[in-house]
Formats: sequence, structure tokens, C-alpha cells
Amino acid sequence: MAHNDEELFGDEHVRVYRETGGERGYIWRNGTTILLLTTTGRKSGEERTTPLIHRVDGDRWIVVASKGGTRIIPPGT
Repeated sequence: MAHNDEELFGDEHVRVYRETGGERGYIWRNGTTILLLTTTGRKSGEERTTPLIHRVDGDRWIVVASKGGTRIIPPGT
């Protein structure tokens, strides 16, 4: 288990973020802010939640999908 928020990654990041209502996990490495994006698989109908970096620019949200939010998804899903 991660001892500080900078060590959070993937599923553990999602779990800690949800368990603490965002008190842990919202602010990540170097002050980066994180949101949780939940999508539903078109074929499987399975929900997947991924932590993604985001910023607010006026009334716009900027979301960064990067290697830092990588999840390992089995082939064929």
C-alpha cells in the first residue's frame, strides 16, 4: 500500500481516492490534480475507473490521458 499520495497508481489510486472522498489522491505528484474518469465497456458493459491528470482553465476542463494513468487491460477486452 502507498504510504503517501505520490506513490499512488492505478487501481490503488482509485481505491484510496474513493475511500477518502478525494482527501487523498486528488493532489498527486508535484501538486498535480487528479480526477476519476469512469467509462463503460461497449461490449462487456464493465465499468472501469481511471485516475487522470486535470486542470481547469476558466470554464474549460483540460484532461491529460498519459502513461501515468496506465491500466493494464487484458487483450480482447
